[in-house]
Amino acid sequence: MKLIDYILQKPEETALYLGSVRFFKHLIVSAVVIVILGLGTAVVVLAVGNNEKKAEIEQLGQIIDALGIESNEPVNTMSNGADYEPDDNIPGQIEPPSVPEPEPAIKSEPASDDSPYAELFPHLYSDYVPPASYMDDTGYIYLTFDDGPSVYTADILRYLDKHGVHATFFVMPDDNERGKDFLNTMLNNGHEIGIHCMRHEYSIIYKSVEAYLEDFNEAWNLVYEQTGYKPYLYRFPGGSINDYNKNVRADIIAEMTRRGFVYYDWNSDSRDALDATWTEMYNTVLNEVANVPRAVVLFHDRPGGYNTVTVIEDIIKALLADPAEYKFSTITRETRPMQF
Repeated sequence: MKLIDYILQKPEETALYLGSVRFFKHLIVSAVVIVILGLGTAVVVLAVGNNEKKAEIEQLGQIIDALGIESNEPVNTMSNGADYEPDDNIPGQIEPPSVPEPEPAIKSEPASDDSPYAELFPHLYSDYVPPASYMDDTGYIYLTFDDGPSVYTADILRYLDKHGVHATFFVMPDDNERGKDFLNTMLNNGHEIGIHCMRHEYSIIYKSVEAYLEDFNEAWNLVYEQTGYKPYLYRFPGGSINDYNKNVRADIIAEMTRRGFVYYDWNSDSRDALDATWTEMYNTVLNEVANVPRAVVLFHDRPGGYNTVTVIEDIIKALLADPAEYKFSTITRETRPMQF
């Protein structure tokens, strides 16, 4: 008989039962049974889970054995977040791609007994080797721009590209995205980059050979980091002969030459650094170019150089139209150095 039928047919007996000691014994027994059943079920579930986990651990151990990795070392399954494809030769293997060590900017040279500066900036070496013979560049014009990038760099590059003329920029690199973009645009458009300096303060950079190398190294590293290019050209701030470097110039040149760098001065000065007018710059450059067998022309790419931007295209057009049939070029490894 169902319990509900029994309660309905004999309510008086039911009431007596619910208040009796026997009822509470039955209630306690039932609770204990329920707890025991629950624990048994949990044990079964845990046993099954442990068996599955054990299988996973055994599989992972097989993978580790196949990889030849000590089991007490962590397994690195990713490298710098790079995408990779698993190797199908070992089921379940997760292997990071091989990431080569970054190439040093320039291979370090051993210390030399001939130079007291050999241990300074041991990465700072160029792969430039003077050619067996320089090219015959009679009639060539090398437009060079110091101090950039600046607010005028984009205009200068536009005029050069418009007329298919390539130039050489001796830069003071900026550690920002704008400066980086200009340097890469110069290289991508066929121009050449050399190092000018990091700071245009003669009393600081010409204080000693060490001070010059420190400034040069900072500029050189920044160009390399931003472009991947390793400049071998440089130009002294103020030229290789000036009142500030007279006590150190010979030692600087000797050390820089030992490291494989070559410097270029100029034999035509636009006078833009002296605030020359448009007319003065135009006439000066055209007259000086006409009186030398080859011309390395000094311009400046710097704030305050508005006249340089306004005159550069007219100078290029005049030289291109000249019957002398001048040839424009960047300074190359085959260009004989122009030095004071």
